[in-house]
Amino acid sequence: MNKKNIILILIGIFFVSLRFNISFGHITIDIANDCIGFLLIILGAVHMMNRNSLFKKAGVVSVIGLIASVIAQAINFVDWQDAAQTMSAISMGITVIFAIYFTYYFTEALIMDSNVQNQSAATRNYQLMWLALSAPVFIHFIVFGAATTTASILVEAVVLICVIHYDFSVYTTSRQLYNF
Repeated sequence: MNKKNIILILIGIFFVSLRFNISFGHITIDIANDCIGFLLIILGAVHMMNRNSLFKKAGVVSVIGLIASVIAQAINFVDWQDAAQTMSAISMGITVIFAIYFTYYFTEALIMDSNVQNQSAATRNYQLMWLALSAPVFIHFIVFGAATTTASILVEAVVLICVIHYDFSVYTTSRQLYNF
């Protein structure tokens, strides 16, 4: 694994964790596009799938997540009239599920890799970091759905802080684990 792969994955996690939606009438567009995020993740994860079984699961989830995010974007581009809010929430839910699953498998794969290298101290707090990232993402979806309110924007700011913390922590410990 090299620095470029980790950076691609972490930028992808940044994109799939955030929801910056812009609405034009009944059509919603996500600026932090999940398709781009999962594509970046796949580009970085393809070289890591042979490291251990959890990296392989993370790679499979990223491919399925890309397919699901394309379907979610297709749902968003259709003018659903009165059902637009519901369909936007469904498409958001699809991508949230795969974002959480990918980050879980990726985090666990890094933990497994560090245990194999006898450097488990580097990843000691990874499970807590994953929870600190995935909980606000999930809470944002459950509480606010696809609605854009002031409270939703504040929760999204918390998600932004959590994803930046997760990305920098993983990058820092990956430098120690993989010597780059």
